[in-house]
Amino acid sequence: MIINYDFGFLHNTEVIFGENKIECLPEKVGEYGKRAIVISDKGISKTGIVQRITEALERNNIETKVYDNVVANPRDTSCQEAADMAGEFGAEVIVGVGGGSAMDTAKAVNVLMTHGGTCSHWAEVRKFDKPLLPLICVPTTSGTGSEVTFEAVITATDLGRKVSMSDGNKLAPKAAVMDPALTLTVPPLVTASTGMDALTHAIEAYTCKFAQPISDALAIYAIKRIAGSIETATNEGDSLWARRDMMLGSLMAGIAFTNSYLGAVHSFSERLGGFYDIPHGIANAIFLPFVTEFNISADYEKHAAVAAAMGIDTYGMDDREASEALVKKLFEMNEALGIPKFSELEMVNPKDFPEIAHLCETHPCGFKANPRDITYEDYMDIFNKAYKY
Repeated sequence: MIINYDFGFLHNTEVIFGENKIECLPEKVGEYGKRAIVISDKGISKTGIVQRITEALERNNIETKVYDNVVANPRDTSCQEAADMAGEFGAEVIVGVGGGSAMDTAKAVNVLMTHGGTCSHWAEVRKFDKPLLPLICVPTTSGTGSEVTFEAVITATDLGRKVSMSDGNKLAPKAAVMDPALTLTVPPLVTASTGMDALTHAIEAYTCKFAQPISDALAIYAIKRIAGSIETATNEGDSLWARRDMMLGSLMAGIAFTNSYLGAVHSFSERLGGFYDIPHGIANAIFLPFVTEFNISADYEKHAAVAAAMGIDTYGMDDREASEALVKKLFEMNEALGIPKFSELEMVNPKDFPEIAHLCETHPCGFKANPRDITYEDYMDIFNKAYKY
């Protein structure tokens, strides 16, 4: 196991965590302004969460405006639409409510409202030269960790792919209000796929080339929490302890990967999300076992530690055997959680694999940080294995 003792660590977001902590939101928003735009999606609006938040804000003399047209794999066009609304409203605070798509959209809106330009432009520049508005995130799923990251992943419709807007000093939310009770109504497949997204973040943060001691500690704890609760949260959605552990694991994984990096699973998921519009968590879940199988030879010791954190009985196994047991466990988890197979996704066409593999080859998570060097041929091999599985 190689340990990186040359590292930095950054965390700019205040975390307010616990059951019923949503009640703290008006006071927190009020610290920053009296006009708040709430960014969310139709699904969250239908649950009543958005209305509950806006009514609480307005009772505390905070004017609100709601944009709830966010879609999965959020588009730059909707980000611009929401930014225009925020500007016309004169928003002083942005509140992102929902999963990663809503929170990433809220971050992008912040940039477009204060800086102008396009998501593609700022993804290229990656530094914001003006102050941003205060952003407060309220996650309603346990998966992306976007409430504590300083990155927004947006589909650039002009490019036909996802782009990443990032600036660690400015784009991070000011606060994350994390109430596990808000996730109690999340449907089983969404719970499973977002949970596997969080697990992917933790595993890749721990095993990638830029892993470091603090991110390792966060990641390995996140793996324990997620692996120990994901099946209960999926199958018994009203289990508050499972929802709490999933949200905690997602939070810690988010802080971990923003301070280390991710790996080739995200090369697949982000390119597939831009190409086919496959939900990010589904794509991560599908490719996590295959990429882990490819990666284990780069560091059997670290992958054995992941196996132990996942609850696998590794007694009497050497590191290679434990790593192989990890791969088997990941395949079994996908089956148990009802994650669809790659070939079951209707939009997938093997004729597209060469083009997508070339896109994957240029993704920084793969060529910068994946624990094992990965080539175009490797991407193609994994695509074909996943499709035939």
